[in-house]
Order: sequence, then C-alpha cells, then structure tokens
Amino acid sequence: LSNSVVYTPLQCIQAILTSMKSRTQQPETTKLINYLDMSQVEETLYSTLPEDWLLTLLIHAPNLHTLCLSGRKTSSPFVQSSTFRKLTNAHMVHGGMENLDLSECTDMREPTLKSLAIFFPNLVSLNLARTSGVTDTAVALIVDKCQYLESINLSYCRQLTDLGLFSVAKFCRRNLRVLNLTGNLKMTNASLMAVAKHCPQIQKLFVGECSQITDSALEWIARSSSSVSLKELELHRCDKVMFGLPLLELLANKCNVLERLTLTYKQINSQRDDLKLVMEAFRNFQQLRTIDIYEVPEHSPALFFWDLAFQASQGNLETINLYRGSFTTDYILGNYAVAFEHDHHISDQTVHRFNERRNGSHKAKVHLFVDENY
Repeated sequence: LSNSVVYTPLQCIQAILTSMKSRTQQPETTKLINYLDMSQVEETLYSTLPEDWLLTLLIHAPNLHTLCLSGRKTSSPFVQSSTFRKLTNAHMVHGGMENLDLSECTDMREPTLKSLAIFFPNLVSLNLARTSGVTDTAVALIVDKCQYLESINLSYCRQLTDLGLFSVAKFCRRNLRVLNLTGNLKMTNASLMAVAKHCPQIQKLFVGECSQITDSALEWIARSSSSVSLKELELHRCDKVMFGLPLLELLANKCNVLERLTLTYKQINSQRDDLKLVMEAFRNFQQLRTIDIYEVPEHSPALFFWDLAFQASQGNLETINLYRGSFTTDYILGNYAVAFEHDHHISDQTVHRFNERRNGSHKAKVHLFVDENY
C-alpha cells in the first residue's frame, strides 16, 4: 500500500477492512488479493487499526500468499502478539500463505513466533531479521513444522545460538535455498558446517559480521556438497576470516557457480607479501560476476582494484562495489569539497576516470559508495 494523493496507506487498509466486515465486496474481488505490503502503514494518535485486523484479512483473503508487515520504516506498532492471539482463538490456519515478512517487528514474543508454524504451515519464505522474540526453540519449532521453507532471514537475531541453527540444518535439508545469518555473534563454525553439510541445495549464504566464523568453516563449505550450488557468499566483517591464497584457490576450484562474493578490504589487504598471488587467484573463479568490498580505507591503492577489475573471474567479472566511510578529505572547513587526490589512491575521481577509460573492454565496472555503518 503506497502513498496516495487522496488516501494514506492507513486509510486504504481501513477501507479494505470495513468493506470485508460489511461484506460489500464481491467474493470474486477478495479472491484477487494475493499480495499485501503493509510496511508503509502508520497509525496516528487519532486513527488506529482494530485488534482483529489480521484475522479479518486472513478470513476474507483466502488467496493471499505474500504478506509484508516489516517495521523497518514505521515500526509497525499494530503488529504485536495480541494481534496473533486473535488467530489462536479463532483456530486460524491459512494454508495459502507462502511469504511472510516480520522483519524489525519489536513487539513480538517467543510464543507468538512459535504459533506461526500453526497459522502458516506452508511457508516458503520467512523474514525475521531484527524481530524480537526469536529464540532457538522458536526457530526449531518453525522449521520443524514448516517443511517447505526455502528462504529464512535470521539476521541480527541476537539470542540465536548454534542450537537454533542445528535445527535449520536438520529440518530444512531438502528445500533450503537462502539463509541469512548476518550479525549473529553467537554463531560458531559448528552450526555453519552443519548447514553446509546437510543443505546441499543452498544458493545464497549470508554470514557477514559473524565474529566467530574462521577460515576452517569456509574450507568446510568449499569441500561440502553445498559448494556446487552456492551462488552468493557474504563474509564481510568476519574478522577471523582472511582470504589467503589457499582459501581463495579452494573456493575458486570448488564453488564453480559462485556469482557474488562479499568481503572486507582488510581480509585481502595490500600489506601482505602474497598479494599478487592472491590477486591471480581471483582469476580462477569461473562464474564470479560481482565482488563487494567493505571498509575500503582512505588512500587505499587504486591499482589493486584496477588489477582486480581486469583479472578476476577469467574476464567475466562485471561489477566491483566498494564501500567506504566518509573520508577526511571529503570534509574541509565545515563544507564538502573536492580535495586533491593522487591518481594512485582510490577516490570518486579516480573511479570515474577508470570507468571512462574502459571503452567497452572486458573490465569490470567499479562503483564507490559511502557505507553509513563504517
């Protein structure tokens, strides 16, 4: 529900609920509702949603298969445990629901999350990023009952430990394709290895900012059965993972369909003696299309990235995304200004000149972004 010139998203959903309750809509009309995004709905002091809004929607929209209740933009105060208790009292089971987004809903509790497996047994995609109430037992119950899950986002779920991820590895082994574990500080090599061993169909694995992950886990992934299907791998800010020559060669040789790799600059920093060999190891990736490099420091050598753009993935590399903080040269005397930059250093100017000089050659295009979390 996007913003309208006449009606706000809140007024739109209120009108829909009113027509459903009064049965002024034709049954054929409600059957057409299959996708609903309420992430823009924002309650006011004088206008709110009734407590049974979710129950009403699910009863009158039998073909609804995608529901986004993310609180990322509005905090979604109407998404809370009391709302789902209405479903419990009504013994609601919505078998058609396939995609559910509850990311950043901060009024959820563990018992409510457990009940999701009863309400929506046929879920295919579940997003619980930064959602309150996510525990090992809640995750275990959900993955046990929802046997069709293909995509699970558990990023920044601070209470989650290896026990919950062992359940994911056990119960999602047949269908799991996407697993996001970014920012889970309690996760160790043991659970990541279990996922790699028991989920051979996994295509996207995000473990950035997981401080306990080491090279050993990556070596295990490369040698596991999941390596043949892995297309995206995020490892930025994993401080104990260093992309040395042996690890890069192993990933290049085993992960033959890898298309995107995300890492941090210091994991392949320019002070190492084997940097040239590490650079050449990137050439062995067969399908690599995108490399994301975070925490690019000020005055880092541009030549490193130019060589990477030219050599990596046997010439198949298309994009290198560089993420940096706000450099001191960006900010002078209280005003943003263009400071003198040496051609040997990475900067907006050198990136622009490099992309202009590509002239359609088989070199990747370089993008430089400011990372707000840097």
